Amino acid sequence: MGGRINNWSDVPSADEYHYASSPEHRNADYFADAFGRMGLQDSGASSSSQPSYYLTSGSPVVEIDQAEFRERVRSFHGDEINHIANNPQEYSEFVSERARRTADVASSFAIRRDSDAARYYSYQLGNRSVGLQRTEAGFPMATEFTSQRWREQFPGRTDVTSIVDFQVAHPLVGNAGDILLEHQLRQDGERPLVNWRPANDEARARAEQMGFVDVDHNDMVLDPTQSRQWRYRDGEWQRATNSPMYLSKVKTPSDDEPSPESDSDGDFM
Repeated sequence: MGGRINNWSDVPSADEYHYASSPEHRNADYFADAFGRMGLQDSGASSSSQPSYYLTSGSPVVEIDQAEFRERVRSFHGDEINHIANNPQEYSEFVSERARRTADVASSFAIRRDSDAARYYSYQLGNRSVGLQRTEAGFPMATEFTSQRWREQFPGRTDVTSIVDFQVAHPLVGNAGDILLEHQLRQDGERPLVNWRPANDEARARAEQMGFVDVDHNDMVLDPTQSRQWRYRDGEWQRATNSPMYLSKVKTPSDDEPSPESDSDGDFM
């Protein structure tokens, strides 16, 4: 349970960039304009071409393999993120601070060997990854938590269903963490109980807003049935306060990312 979690989508702000990424704003043209000004629009896109961004009911989260995950994590402390972090006059201090936390979490991710149960997910905008999440299998709470408060917090439950071991999000896509978490709740079925270890105070504050409660030292757990932030509808978990639509992007050749190099030794980075 030694994972590091990014700042997630942060405490809400009126900042333009966080506002632009909010799913409540349903006009795809607005998204295209906002993301274009933030540098995520295709360089070759024009007002006469097909809109790059649109809204869809299909989840943008896909499962990827370990090698691809490792390769993509590097981009979250690469040139683009560092440029955002170092240019608050261009992106705002709020967004630049998010970028600094993103780079810190991604670059300090421990060299470790994943278990066979680890699974890897990417939030895709076209071929671009704007959020990554690694999960591990759940565990019996009686053997892993030193505190016994979980017995009262989750009566009748004995096991955590999964661990969100690592999560990192692009600083310009404010709801990426929420969507990745939603995906994990769906993976865990009708009665999920998800373990989370926040990497910083901002991540902790956001986790509390999304329904996580403290169970043990630096261990938080979410039971979505106890939170108004989540609802179970049509056989799957959904974010209760947000639109069920997701921002998506037409795939273009300019989106292509480098193919991950083979890495079979099991040690991250």
